[in-house]
Amino acid sequence: MEFFEVATSTPTQRRFLDRPIAEADLLKILETANMAPSGSNAQPWEFVVVRAAETRRQIQRLYEEVWGVYKETAIIRGRTTLSPRAVKALKSGDEFAAQLTVVPVHVLVFLDRPKMRVERGSADDLTNFGATYGSVFPAIELMMLSARALGIATAMTTMLSSREPETKALLGAPAEYQLITLIPMGYPETGFKRPHRKPVLPRIHDERWDRPWPLPKS
Repeated sequence: MEFFEVATSTPTQRRFLDRPIAEADLLKILETANMAPSGSNAQPWEFVVVRAAETRRQIQRLYEEVWGVYKETAIIRGRTTLSPRAVKALKSGDEFAAQLTVVPVHVLVFLDRPKMRVERGSADDLTNFGATYGSVFPAIELMMLSARALGIATAMTTMLSSREPETKALLGAPAEYQLITLIPMGYPETGFKRPHRKPVLPRIHDERWDRPWPLPKS
C-alpha cells in the first residue's frame, strides 16, 4: 500500500474478527517494527506474542479489572447523568474490553530497562523519560503501521500498566523488564477509515510560538 494511505487510515480498532493471522505476516510486522530507531541503537524492546485462547482470556480478565476502576473513577465519577461523549466512551471501552478474547493476537511490548542504563523511578528516569520511552514507542508505531499495510488492524493500550506484576507473572517476563503496552491485533470487523483529527495548521508555529504558520495560498 502507498505510505500516506497507510499512515492516515490506521485508527484505533475496537472490533475484530476472530480470523487468525498467518505466522509469516506476524513475523513480517515484527521484523519491520524491529527496524525502528532508538537511543544509541539500544533496540530495547521485547515482544511477547500471545495467541493461546486461555492466555488471552487471562489478559482480558486483568484488563477488565483495570477498565472497571477507570470508568468509575475517570468517566462516571459518581454522576447519574452523563454527557454524550462520556456515554460514547463507556460504550466503546466496554466493547473493546469484550473483544480481547475475540482478537486473535495480543502483542505485549516490554522495555529492556538495563539497556537504557537508567534505574526505573530514579531522578534520572523522571528527568530523562523522553529518551527512555522515546526508544521504544517508534517500534510500536512501526508495528501498527506495518499491520495496517497488510490489512490488519490494531489498538494500543497502556491500561495493563497497573497490573504489571500480574501480567509479567502470566507471561513469565523477567523482573527487570517493564511492561509498556498491549497491542491487540486482528482483522477488522469493518473497514479502515481516516480517524477524526483536529486541523494541524493552528498547531504549527513558524520559527516562534507567537508566529502561526501561514495559511496556504488559494
